[in-house]
Amino acid sequence: MADPLDTINALDASDTNRSQLYLWQQRTLFIGRFEEPLELAQGAATLTISLDQPITFKTKDMSEPIHCQSLILPPGFSVTIDTQHARVANCHLDVLGHDYYRLFSCAQNSLGVLGYALNTEVELAHCFTHMLNSKMNSREAFTYLETQLEKSGDASLVSPSTDKRILHVIELIQNAATENVSGEALARSVNLSIPRLAQLFKQQTGIPIRKYRLWHRLYLTAQNVGKGQSLTDAAIAAGFTDSSHFAHTFRAMLGMTPSHILSQVKNTRIII
Repeated sequence: MADPLDTINALDASDTNRSQLYLWQQRTLFIGRFEEPLELAQGAATLTISLDQPITFKTKDMSEPIHCQSLILPPGFSVTIDTQHARVANCHLDVLGHDYYRLFSCAQNSLGVLGYALNTEVELAHCFTHMLNSKMNSREAFTYLETQLEKSGDASLVSPSTDKRILHVIELIQNAATENVSGEALARSVNLSIPRLAQLFKQQTGIPIRKYRLWHRLYLTAQNVGKGQSLTDAAIAAGFTDSSHFAHTFRAMLGMTPSHILSQVKNTRIII
């Protein structure tokens, strides 16, 4: 029997259970429904917008969940999101935090580094609904989303200046994801000690190098699946040691199991 991830179907726009997954190097975007709560400790800043009724979120320090239509999370932040079976847009943002700083400025309420009830949530919901109903290719969709995100934040509030050495390390990790380049080799490539590189990387991205490496491998796995590989082959090709390692990482960072995506793939259009 063929692996269900080998078949990707583009669905008619009238199907309310359809979903779309966009895979770009800078961001990833899922628009659709989640059948179970998301328990996130993601490797990138995340924007979540409900396209229907309010959703709820709860951190480990909260006694009661909060209802909202939108929230913006920094990388590595742990939170449980119950989408209440609403259609949502879940967008993992750029690793260096430029999107996060811009969008956090729109939050009408915040709990430390978590922002919610964005004052642009109506416009963003319209943007994502349009993307779900359209037949945009990858380039068109990226340009459209980029324009909408730029409109949705305060351009005067930007992330700290990007260290070119960290950009170089990110590029090395992306270009050699399956080779598991050592921390010593990464540090040597930018003339830093391992502790200093670890410190700078965490300051710039919000997450440790190891977590970013795993996050990028998840992206590569999804990309390989979109190209027709089975889930196991895609994970191995992306640098995971085995399917168990992949499944554990997937659950820890994306808040759901791989089988959840398997159950939806026939309703999902994947755009690479």
